[in-house]
Amino acid sequence: MKKLLMLVTVLMLSVCALPLATLSLEPEMPPQPASAGADAVSETEREEEPQPAESEMRRRSYDRRTCITLCRGGDTVELSLYDYLSGVLAAEMPANFPEEALKAQALAARTYTLYKLMLYDNGAEIPPEHNGAQMCDDYHHCKAFCDIAAAREEKWGADADYYEARVRSAVEATDGLVAICEGEPIAAVFHAASGSLTESAEDVWGAELPYLTSVESPGGEASPNYSAEVRVKQADFAERVLEKYPQAVLDIPASEWFKDSHRSEAGGVIDVLVGGVRVKGSFVREIAGLNSTNFRVSPTEEELIFTTTGYGHCVGMSQYGARELALEGKTFDEIIRHYFTGVELMLKT
Repeated sequence: MKKLLMLVTVLMLSVCALPLATLSLEPEMPPQPASAGADAVSETEREEEPQPAESEMRRRSYDRRTCITLCRGGDTVELSLYDYLSGVLAAEMPANFPEEALKAQALAARTYTLYKLMLYDNGAEIPPEHNGAQMCDDYHHCKAFCDIAAAREEKWGADADYYEARVRSAVEATDGLVAICEGEPIAAVFHAASGSLTESAEDVWGAELPYLTSVESPGGEASPNYSAEVRVKQADFAERVLEKYPQAVLDIPASEWFKDSHRSEAGGVIDVLVGGVRVKGSFVREIAGLNSTNFRVSPTEEELIFTTTGYGHCVGMSQYGARELALEGKTFDEIIRHYFTGVELMLKT
């Protein structure tokens, strides 16, 4: 439990990638209605399948009868886990991703939510910015959240019915399913896209967890942010470093600032000497506004040019990796077991 408490503190302070659903992607063409013909059945002739009453649906569904509190824009609201996960899915992953990837995302989001609730039950403090709520809509330390009504109007447009159905179906298809390790929900973190390998939690956050190890991850190249370049003025970078590390020596040519980097198996910078002071790669990522810690730096006369591979902290499930595995025919549970080493799935009832 000590490791879990330490990890959640680090996760709340870590800088994450923007949710994938904020990216502009070519939408998948929704299925078109069948043409009317000799075999067409009129609306009056079609026998509709009876739907269970709302109260019966809540009784059957773990997600619908489980409630959480969410801080949105400073206000605290209560909503069902089903509605929360639907909003997380709408915000975190494009609704045109393959069905099995959407299911994997729903399962990961549910697991991470229950993991945080478990930490609170075991003594972890709710962050002050939550305003007393269990979760918030800040993707830096919880998960992004988009109300379905807003997603319909602002994101999905004319295809809103189709995309809402895909999102809700992914949540319903995994209702109550949780990834566990040693009988407890795991920190089922995810990110947009890694390189050919994901990062381990130990290399990024210093917390060794058996299910957050480095694994192969295909498909990251499909992300529009897989490779990126950031230019930072040397003076601005030096100022930010000296604010935290005043002992750093940066009154020398910028070509001498960076030395002796330690990299993970996945390629991320664990730590590096900057002006003679050893700093974490995540610190450089934060102050330079980089997409990942897998970076190279090339000084010019006045700037530092950073080139990065991957998007996000690169620990846990890669969303573009999940997309690729789904396209290869993997099911959502296979995707979860691929990215979270040695976990089991448990159905909450």
